[in-house]
This record gives sequence, structure tokens and C-alpha cells, in this order.
Amino acid sequence: MTSIIRTEYAACEALKQNTSYNSGGCAVDFDKSLCWASARLGQQMTRDCPFKYCTSIPGCEDIKDKYMVSRNCNNMGVWQDSNYSMCIKVVEEYAQCLQGFCRVCPEFLRDLVISVSLTLSIVSVILLVAAIILFSVFDSIQCRRLSIHKNLATAFVFRFAVLAIWTIVQSTNLFQDCTRFHPQPLWDLEWICKAILWFVIYFQVASVMWMLIEGAFLYSRFTVFAMRHSDAPWSLYLACGWGVPFVVVTAWTIVHQYKSSQLPNSFCWVPYAQGNHLWILAGTMGSALIMNLIFLLMIVVILVQKLRTENSAESKKIWRTIKATLLLVPLLGISNIPLFYEPEHPSSVYMLGSAILQHSQGIFIAVLYCFLNSEIQGALKRQLSKVPFEFFKSRNRFETERTYVPENRNATKNGVPMEELNGTKKIESENTESQDQVNTDKQIYSVTTKS
Repeated sequence: MTSIIRTEYAACEALKQNTSYNSGGCAVDFDKSLCWASARLGQQMTRDCPFKYCTSIPGCEDIKDKYMVSRNCNNMGVWQDSNYSMCIKVVEEYAQCLQGFCRVCPEFLRDLVISVSLTLSIVSVILLVAAIILFSVFDSIQCRRLSIHKNLATAFVFRFAVLAIWTIVQSTNLFQDCTRFHPQPLWDLEWICKAILWFVIYFQVASVMWMLIEGAFLYSRFTVFAMRHSDAPWSLYLACGWGVPFVVVTAWTIVHQYKSSQLPNSFCWVPYAQGNHLWILAGTMGSALIMNLIFLLMIVVILVQKLRTENSAESKKIWRTIKATLLLVPLLGISNIPLFYEPEHPSSVYMLGSAILQHSQGIFIAVLYCFLNSEIQGALKRQLSKVPFEFFKSRNRFETERTYVPENRNATKNGVPMEELNGTKKIESENTESQDQVNTDKQIYSVTTKS
């Protein structure tokens, strides 16, 4: 049952309760598609076809008013069958004006949000992959902090890649049977749809957990923990970054599967962002982001106290330090905190801003913490300095060495005539041979002319 039919059925039930029976006409009736209010004897009623029209498409503005459903109340007070012939004609001739067969009406804001989200996700994946390569190829800069950066970038790569796949799947109705006017889900492919959605949620939680690890590690560098000679084992970092999200998402999956199995026609856990059990995910990610906010504020306090201790607590230096610390906001994911509150009817500004903030975070991480990183830039310059560039340098021009021939051709050098040493004698003999050849040619030419 579509949303239009459900709405019509609910309207009929409400009318039946609020309208008394009229013995002089036809009572309120639902014909399995539309609700018909009470009518007088012999009266003909008309209703719009139970379609959603795409009036924004040129040529579809007046279709709704031209083609309608009619139904007569006969003299016996009985409803006749509804006449849907005009609606069938609309489906046959103006299908492009209707929302059906997996086709939705164009909407500027929705299409803009999808385009922005998909574009930023692809750009984030490309930049983050380049950042991971730069983080990995230079052995001279490898450290625990860089390893955390690589895992955070990896989590975001998978997050945006799977999210882009999910967006394409949803917009192309890959798991819907579009041969019918009201699409039906392809139940045989539901497990693939659930797998994609599970990875979307998992990598979203994993990226937030690695942001928490970034915040905790950074805060530890500013406190007494930095005086320790050894850090926590790397396996603990991996367990928190990849293991905790697996446990959290698995717990949500079990509860949500049980809840969705009780709903009729629930396909692919949609809608998945509903129910009290959503706090299994929202509570985990929200707590991590709030802790990162606390870490950031404490880091600012430590920096300001350090400046005052060094007698350099001028307002400009403090403000410059705070502004530099604000660059940690995208790294720690604090900009996502306002997005946990979603209004019941979100405005266009909220929807577009949410899409930009969520899908551009990978770009900020790649640019600020890799491409603008002085360590990465220094290592890259050292590597490029080892590449030979002689091929691109200008080559020296070849110059022919001139042979000096003295005026005295009989002069000798080490018993050898200078003319032979310089090759002038050979040139002279060649000139003599050339002159003889010219004379011979002249003789042949004269003989030919006479004949």
C-alpha cells in the first residue's frame, strides 16, 4: 500500500466516524484507491488520480486538472464503479509527469545535496589515498603519531568509498523492481543491501573512534604522560580503533534486525535511523566527540598557561595560539557535534551544510595534516633532490676546432710536413681531382653537342 492510498484510507475512516449516515444518498466509501465523501442521489463526484505529479517538468503543469477519476451515486443510493480510464491514459501517455516506475520528481535541493555529497566523497577518497601513500613511503618520518594518522585516513577512505556506493545504489534503485508502477523490493538481494549498509555504519563509527584516539594521543603529548619512555602497545590502539566499532555495530545490528523483523515490508533495515536502539550508535560516537572537545579545551588551557609562565602572555600570541589549535577541529571531528541534532523538518541550509561538513572532512585531514605537513614536505624535497635532472639541463654546444695553417706550407713538425699534418695536401689533391672531372665533363658535353 502506497503512502497516497494509506492517506486516503485513513481519511475515509475519519470521515465515517464523523459523518452520520445519509439515507438520501451514498455514504462515505473507500474504493481501494480513493476515498469518496457522501453524495446526493444522482450526483457525479470527481477526484484527482492517485498519483504524485511532477509539475516542475515542462508540459506537466496542467495534467493533474485535465485527467480525473469520476464516480456516480445512482438513484438507489449505491455507488457505481469508479472510472479510472483517464488515469490509465495518463500512465500511458504522460508517464514522465508521474512519480512511478522508480522515477522520482526532480527536486533541486535533493539533487544538489546528493551531487555535493557524492562529489566531496570521491574527492576525499582520492586525496586521502594520496595522503596514505605519502605517509607510508618515507621511512625517515615513521612514528606512532604517523601510524595513527594512517589508520584515521584509512577509516575515512573506506567510509567515503562505501558511502558513495550506498548513495549510487539508493539513487539508481538497484535493489528495486522498476517494471511495476509501484516498485517492489528484490528480496533475493536484500543481504547485499544490508551488507553495504552495515559497512557504511561500521566505518562511520570507526572513523570517529580513530578521531578519539587522535585526541587522546595529542593530549598525552601535552601532559605528564609525555614523560613516559614507552607508549601503550599498538595492539591496544588497533583494538580501540577497529575492534570497539565492530562490537558496537554488531550489537546495534542484532537489536535492529529484531525490531525490523516485526515491521511489515521492512526491506534492508530501512529506515535505520529510528528507534531507541539508535543510541547504541549515537551514544558511542557522541561520547567520543565530546571527549575530543574536552581534550581540545584542555590543550588550549595548557598552551595559555605555558605562555603566561614564560612571561609572553600578550593577547596577540595567545590568540594566535588558539587559532592554531582550532585547526585540530576537523582532525578531532568536533565539527560533527551539531549534526547530532536533526530537526524534524530540516531546512535547506541545514541539509546542504550537513552534507558539506560530513563529506569534506577527509579533504581537510588530507590537506592540513599531510600536504601542508612540514615533515612530509621536507621528506618529499629530500627525495626529489636525489632524482637526477641532468637530462633537463642545457647541453654544451659542439664547436669545430679550427686548424691553423701557416703561410709556409713547407714547415714541418716532428719531421712531418705541416700540410700533411693538417690535411691540406689531401684537400688540394681532392680539388685537383674535382677540376679534372669538370674538364672531362666539358669534353663529353662538347662531343655530344657536335654530334
